[in-house]
Amino acid sequence: MLQGKFTLSASIRMPRNAWKGWAELQVSRDGNMFKVKKLNLESGGTQSVIMSKQNAYGMNVNVADRVEIFWNSGSLIAVVELCERTVPPGTVGLVKEVWENRNIPDEVHVRSMPKPASVGYIRERLMGQPITPEKIREIVFDIMHNKLSSVEAAYFVASAYVQRLSFGEEEALTRAIVEAGETLSFPKKPVLDKHCIGGVPGNRTTPIVVSIVAAAGFTVPKTSSRAITSPAGTADVMEVFSNIKFSNEDLVKIVNEAGASLAWGGSLWLAPVDDILLKLRYPLRLDPPSFLLASILAKKFAVGTEKLMIDIPMGKKVKDMASARELAGRFKNLGSRLGMQVEVLITDGKQPIGHGIGPVLEARDVLEVLQGRGPSDLREKSLLLAAKLLEMGGRPDSQQLAQQLLDSGQAYQKFKAIIKAQGGNPEVTLEDLVLCTQIHDLSATEDMTSVQYDSEVLIQLTRMAGAPAIKGAGIYLHVLPGGAVKKGQKLITVYAGDDTRLKTVQDYLERHSPVLACQRVLESV
Repeated sequence: MLQGKFTLSASIRMPRNAWKGWAELQVSRDGNMFKVKKLNLESGGTQSVIMSKQNAYGMNVNVADRVEIFWNSGSLIAVVELCERTVPPGTVGLVKEVWENRNIPDEVHVRSMPKPASVGYIRERLMGQPITPEKIREIVFDIMHNKLSSVEAAYFVASAYVQRLSFGEEEALTRAIVEAGETLSFPKKPVLDKHCIGGVPGNRTTPIVVSIVAAAGFTVPKTSSRAITSPAGTADVMEVFSNIKFSNEDLVKIVNEAGASLAWGGSLWLAPVDDILLKLRYPLRLDPPSFLLASILAKKFAVGTEKLMIDIPMGKKVKDMASARELAGRFKNLGSRLGMQVEVLITDGKQPIGHGIGPVLEARDVLEVLQGRGPSDLREKSLLLAAKLLEMGGRPDSQQLAQQLLDSGQAYQKFKAIIKAQGGNPEVTLEDLVLCTQIHDLSATEDMTSVQYDSEVLIQLTRMAGAPAIKGAGIYLHVLPGGAVKKGQKLITVYAGDDTRLKTVQDYLERHSPVLACQRVLESV
């Protein structure tokens, strides 16, 4: 592995024309020739083709079967959908996922493909049977190369609810995800990183922690995801400040220049199959622990992380201390199997952190904390996490060092260096971070001595307002959790993307309160 450059690991990517063979409509060994109709239709990530029933039945192909489409310079595997009128006989319709980034000619050959053996392996898991590392590797291989339909692949994810993956299966899944892409290596050691499993509105500690730790001289190649279960992921927030989409080569340059990155993992060829698995989990918000573990550690392993700090907020995702400790143990076990030091902090995740929920509002909180102001709860948690990571890096004075780097402005200067390296404006101000103009205010209906919010209601409100797709949409909490409020005092401001979203927010607030039952003033003397 060459230091400072991306290198190809033992890849499981398949040669372009590796899958051939099966029965055709005619006797031709080259498949049937079809005209191509490029459809302005998206299938949600699945490589699908649409055929007339006449052609499909003649080829002994049905809905959800596979076909190979090939031409002189390329080929692909696709899942079949049937129609009666949209695509005439002799023509094959291609959804945007198939044709958008390929130079497909006006005519192609099409032939049927057998059902992959991995479908049977998924069935085994659904029946509660453990499967071998080789079978897991083949499932991941087939997901990566579109040999499985989204339904079949989703059943693989769901199988983890039928029976949790064993330690061996988790390791096999993690290694298979890593092998599907490339790996990075950086010359300056140790390589540190952090991750939060999510579930807490706001809680945008990552840009602050990365800036503090990188300001101490450590290498932090942080890659993050977009929102999965929350109204904004770290990538969504960083997109407010700079570009987040990079090639592997670009990411190496950024980290070598700034000492750290805050990039979107989805644009990199690092564990790319994990992004497919994330899309499968998204519609039903599926988050089985085994896939959570594999997803996180595969991406950390791929960027060369040696020491990883995990934040497990106890609340929405992890309900109690026993569950949190069990998950922490599994993180440490899997990390050890991969040769990675993993330490875990179990934190309080019952309440939102920071004033803002939504990309721009969370970006404002981050900027203010780095500038020496900002919400106290976000500052305190960021310092706690940064101190732990600095301690893992061998700094015994970690708590004092973290505070000194933040208070002196060194962390802020490092954040500006990261923004600049990623093509953003390092001199960005709060005034540059523009919010939506459709506003709804919610005020306290009575005096309260300790405000407690319903995080699930806040998440729903933020999404209804348009976040994370609309960066300026979200919620501002005027009173942090635990704060006192007087009757009539403003509690929450919702920033909606348009009039329709604003009306949806208002209707939702008529049926749901974002404030939980909490301690109220019993007497005023």
